[in-house]
Amino acid sequence: MKKSLSQKPARKSRSSHFEMTPAMQARMQKAMVSIGNIADKQARKDDKIQREARLAIAETFDAWLDWMEETAPEQVEEVFFELGCFATATNRRRMFKHAKAPEGVAERAQEQVDRWKAEEEATKADAAEDAQSKSGAAESHG
Repeated sequence: MKKSLSQKPARKSRSSHFEMTPAMQARMQKAMVSIGNIADKQARKDDKIQREARLAIAETFDAWLDWMEETAPEQVEEVFFELGCFATATNRRRMFKHAKAPEGVAERAQEQVDRWKAEEEATKADAAEDAQSKSGAAESHG
């Protein structure tokens, strides 16, 4: 014999319409302002920490360069070369005015940057050419 399954009682439909009272809206607004102020304060604190860290590196750089000139002079040129390769054009010009910047490293860094730009442009041109040939092939099959 089969047992009959008991049926679940029908659920009451919940009202999906929720309205915030003016007091709730005021509390929500106050909470959002408070959260915004806390986030802003933390962001400013983090920015200050990072500014101080960059300043500490900058203030130590000359002493480190002096030490590098004594222990591994070839590394000084490599440091300036690598920094120059990743700097903006403006910062690159400024950087190579440094008293410890070796002769010729500015030109070497600029040559590397130019090579990277040429490689990037060639890659983009190849990609555009490939896309053009694929779209041309798709049109001829269509």
